[in-house]
Order: sequence, then C-alpha cells, then structure tokens
Amino acid sequence: DFDETKKQYFNKKRKVKIGKMKFKSKHSNRDSFRIPGQALGFSACVDFDLGTIKLPKMSPVKLVIDRRFQGTLKSATVSRNPAGQYFVSVLVEEEIELKQNTGRSIGIDLGLTHLAILSNGIKFENPRWFRESQAKLKKAQQHLSRKTKGSKRRKKQRIKVARIHQKITNQRSWFHHNLSSWLTDNFDVICMEDLSVKNMVKNQKLSKSISDAAWSSLISMISYKSDWYGKTFHKIDRWIPTSKTCSCCGSRAEDMNLSVREWTCKTCGTQHDRDINAAINIVNTGLQDLYSLTSDELADYRRREEVRPEVELPKASSMKRLVRSL
Repeated sequence: DFDETKKQYFNKKRKVKIGKMKFKSKHSNRDSFRIPGQALGFSACVDFDLGTIKLPKMSPVKLVIDRRFQGTLKSATVSRNPAGQYFVSVLVEEEIELKQNTGRSIGIDLGLTHLAILSNGIKFENPRWFRESQAKLKKAQQHLSRKTKGSKRRKKQRIKVARIHQKITNQRSWFHHNLSSWLTDNFDVICMEDLSVKNMVKNQKLSKSISDAAWSSLISMISYKSDWYGKTFHKIDRWIPTSKTCSCCGSRAEDMNLSVREWTCKTCGTQHDRDINAAINIVNTGLQDLYSLTSDELADYRRREEVRPEVELPKASSMKRLVRSL
C-alpha cells in the first residue's frame, strides 16, 4: 500500500492529485487492518457450519456470514465503523457465471423526484432515506452538541448519531444493490448520461437532495455488475440535449426550466413526459455510439425489442411500492 501510494503521489499523469500520506490517529473511528490469505491458510480459516473465522493469534471468532463463497480466499480485512460495529471483508477469487442474454436494451435518466426513469416507461421513486431520518438525526445531534467534550456521555451520544448515519447508508446501499441487480438481470445494454455529480452538488438548492440520491454510487454498481455478468454499460456525452429533443422526429425545443415536466413537440405534435423522453434519447444515442446504427436501422432494432416479453418488476416487497409503470 505504501509503495502504491508513493507512486500515485509522484505520478504526473494523474488528473486528480492526492495529498500527502498521514499516520492513522489512535482516535480514528475507521480503524482497519488487512491479513493476506497465506497467513490465514486461505479458505481453511472460515467455518461456514459453525459460523466462525480463525484470525492469527486469536481463537475462532463468531460472526454472521453474509453469504457462502466457493473461490479461493485472497485476503481478509477487519474493520470498525464509526457506530462501533466490526466487520470482516473477505476478498475471494472466483469464477462469476455470466447471466443469460435477454436481447433488450434500456436507457436510464436519473432524477430527484424519481431516482431512475427508464426508457420503457418504468419509474423508480426516490426513497429519500436521509430526508426520512433527518428529524431524528437533528435531535440526536442537538443532544451531542450539549455534552462535555471527552465525557462518557458524549461518547455514547456520538455512537447514537453514528448509528443513524449508518442506517441511512445501509438503506440506500440496499436499494441501489437491488435496482442495479434487477437492471443487469433484465437488460443486455444499459445506457446512461455521463453526469458530473461533483459539479452538480455545488448547486446550493439541490445539493442535499443530490447527495441523498447518491447517483454516483448507483452508476458505479451498475457499471461493475455489467462488467461481471457480461452486459454492456455505456455513458453518452453529458452535453447532448436529451430532455428537449423530440424522440419521435428529432426536432429540438426551446430552453425549458426544470419545472416543465411535460411538453408538446411543435413539429410532430407528440406529447412527451420530460424524463421518459430523455431516457429514450439516451438509449437511442447509446445504441448509435456502440453499433453505429443509422436512423432506419435503429428503428428496426427497437421494433424487434418490442416483440420480446416485458420485464418483470422487482419481487422484493419494499421495492414494489417504489416502482410505477406507465
């Protein structure tokens, strides 16, 4: 780790420079250490039946196993989060089975009212996990601010605040994992916009909502799962005016504010839902980028997709209330 960090620090080709290395503080709330697989005896250190792991110089430790693995254990990282919870993250080398091809492609437009709008008309509601727990978090932080620094009561209250943040993170991560897995199960080609979330967060009116939606996390999950399971993930140019371009005739409307959710094309008279129209333009542009399809070939390609069975909505009970099909 030290050698790699040193290389990256002096690497002149890096777009984003990294800061100088620092020693870990003993008061850090994010402590961790990594053990190589050779020191653990590879996969022999984990007993799935007893639910234990054997770490060097320690007796077997009981743990809740998230899932069984069949590959070769390469390393194990023991970590503690700010809420005082301990985790063992196991790095495993295994063969991932490719998912069956479906012959369908999809375009996704990310938003705030709806987290993800698909080109086939399905909209996923934005859960707004942070907003949901904001009142509870505010009260806990007020109690924390009144505690004396260095006291035991302050330490206990800090953990309470950290647990609220951890719950929000877990809820968001769970939803993103379910959504990204469903997308890679049902579509072969997934197209999205190349958003600059770092710049969008600078908008003071929308920064909290954008951070709560965690678009970058969702995009990252869709990207690596597509790579794992043999699906194609493609980002189109962010400067393409997908929202105000008619997906039927290709004519471009005048500048429209975010408040305009529906509009009618003056050329062909088609009425558009702003987000669904953008998602259709995203998938059409993505297919043209990937396969260099002409307008006629693209229309034929999309017509062949229409004869395939419709996708099944997510089966998880908590996901069903967040899905609306138009």
